[in-house]
Amino acid sequence: MLNASHDDMQAKAVEKILAGDDADMADLTMRELRCQKDTCGDLIKKLAHAENPKVQSRARLILRFWGNMKRRDDSSEKVIPELSTWEDLESFCWQLAEIEDPRINLMQEMAYLDDLGVQVEKNLPQRSISPCDSISALRQVLARREGFRGNLDDYFAPANSYLHRVLETKLGIPLTLALVYIFAGQRAGVEVYGLNTPGHYLAGIGGVVFDPFHGAAVMSADDLSAKFGTERRCWANPMFMRATPRDTAERMLINLVNSYSRFGDEARHSRMVAYLQMIEESFG
Repeated sequence: MLNASHDDMQAKAVEKILAGDDADMADLTMRELRCQKDTCGDLIKKLAHAENPKVQSRARLILRFWGNMKRRDDSSEKVIPELSTWEDLESFCWQLAEIEDPRINLMQEMAYLDDLGVQVEKNLPQRSISPCDSISALRQVLARREGFRGNLDDYFAPANSYLHRVLETKLGIPLTLALVYIFAGQRAGVEVYGLNTPGHYLAGIGGVVFDPFHGAAVMSADDLSAKFGTERRCWANPMFMRATPRDTAERMLINLVNSYSRFGDEARHSRMVAYLQMIEESFG
């Protein structure tokens, strides 16, 4: 186990491990650090602003883990997070999960996402990582190895819109599958974002668009033009469709409202409508 001492030697040792290419060692170190918030909190906050992007990303992942736990422990009253970052949106997904299933083991769900991030990082090439390299690593782990895919047989089931259920079943709709790619990718230091495309949410990395619902297939401007019935030139720069975390939260709730309406679940339908109203009132 790590020594809790905060001397310079230990700080340098931790930073070296987090900066290294040994994903297993980094993962083990991060797991130990997560259990030492009281003694290592200041160190992790400092490393979250390190120049090395790997150190920064891994330190911020630990801070995010602590933040999720704090939100869970502070109060039983549920409050909409700010939704200004993808970390906020992940917290909101866990909040919805606890409402749907109070017995959920959030630690287990978070640990699974952490592990997915580690596996993605292991599949990234060591040098000159392009957007297509990153998408390939995500595809290899999430689509091929883990089997995440679109739920074509029961597309409108409410379970497809809950992150924790998608992690359990490996089935979902475009938006929640994209969230798995976003959250796992960001854990691996890859800047994955959502695309608020009409009727079918997509994901992107560095201007390259891909479809998590269909095995993370890369989509060209011609593909996007054909799918959405628009001129090809509209997709020369797909970043104009880039989604914000708040956009995504609202769309996720709308999907749940529609699902519960379809299945006649008035109580849950009303709850999701109330969440939408809270977001509009808080951030509108």
